[in-house]
Amino acid sequence: MRADNFIFFLTASGFFIGLIFALLADFEPLAFVYACVAVTFVFYMIALAASAFFVRFTDIRAAYKLGSEYYETQLDKARSQIEKREIYIRDSIGFIRALERENGSVKSEEIS
Repeated sequence: MRADNFIFFLTASGFFIGLIFALLADFEPLAFVYACVAVTFVFYMIALAASAFFVRFTDIRAAYKLGSEYYETQLDKARSQIEKREIYIRDSIGFIRALERENGSVKSEEIS
């Protein structure tokens, strides 16, 4: 999850929690708005602090580093298997065509 999305999610959650808190406390309209804003602001600050610490103490290169050697060997294996199958398919097609030619010539000799 990106840091921006985390901040947006926690802020929206804070708003709804503030809304529930204000409804349960049975505030007057102005106090109701202040309570919603205050709880939303607290959740926003918590989200900012959490995302800042996450970005500060997380090594992005290590988190998103791909094991390129592993993937290259896997791709080479897959390519060699595909080449083997392609050769097998070409040989099979050649064999089938040879059989069709033989059967076609036998049938044409039987007809004439």
